[in-house]
Amino acid sequence: MIIIMKSNVENLIIRNIDVSLARAFVATAETGSMTAAAHLLNLTQGAISQQVKRLEELFGKQLFDRDHRTLSLTATGDRFLLHARRLISMNDEIWGLMSAPEFEGTVRLGVPRDIIRPFIPPILRSFGDAWPKVKVELVCKSTPILREALRKGEIDIALTTEIDTPPAAERLLSEDLVWISGRSGRSHTKTPLPITITDDTCTFRSAMLRALELAGKDWQLVGPVGTNDALLATVEADLALGSLLRSTVPDHIDILPPDDTLPPLEPFHINLYTRTSQSNPVVTQLADHIRDQFARRFRAGLPALQRKAS
Repeated sequence: MIIIMKSNVENLIIRNIDVSLARAFVATAETGSMTAAAHLLNLTQGAISQQVKRLEELFGKQLFDRDHRTLSLTATGDRFLLHARRLISMNDEIWGLMSAPEFEGTVRLGVPRDIIRPFIPPILRSFGDAWPKVKVELVCKSTPILREALRKGEIDIALTTEIDTPPAAERLLSEDLVWISGRSGRSHTKTPLPITITDDTCTFRSAMLRALELAGKDWQLVGPVGTNDALLATVEADLALGSLLRSTVPDHIDILPPDDTLPPLEPFHINLYTRTSQSNPVVTQLADHIRDQFARRFRAGLPALQRKAS
């Protein structure tokens, strides 16, 4: 007698996760509300609620605790969040590769020294994955120099850190400018107050000095020191105080809250500029990619970036 066994494969039920459901879940988890997630994804609040509900029904598990309109992740939701982000990232990478033209060429991107390390590597990596034939030339200078370089046509795109957003620019992100000190440093107790800057074109220089003068505080400059690494070394050695955007402060550097000694500093904005006469599609693609990455990685996830308490 011959017994024919059915393959176990025939008994498997294959389930597919709709990426739009995962996107709604991640947006809700990162913003803390379905209303904010709806605004981020340009959908209605009802649509976000329905998508999250469909995802919970698919898994047969609750992803959010709902208590008086306050949303928090369940243990299952927290476990799923990392994988949902990976799913969305892979989906977007594949879509970009398969749907975009085969762009080739060179684009010159200018970025201030103070934001290049925290913000730019993941942006350039994902752009390079999507458009491997495009060469990005990175120019690292202070904001005033980058704006002048853009005006002269020496670069194609510029990111800047400024206290306002001029009509020619597009605001990507707003951040607190904070005082920084070496770990358990004493520089903030000295008179006059020692202040360090990278160079005379540093946009944070005028903000610090204006705040100190308005508060009637005596100060003296230590430097210019030339580079961001030299500035951090000067601060870490407790030779002077400096300032950075909150989310860019390294873990080994302290953030000092405003008090009787240190006045509050004005918030700054990360702005995007492109050449008005520019018609290069490669430049347009990089500018669009930067906008998208700031919206996805940094704007919605800002609380995660701001890891230091004021």
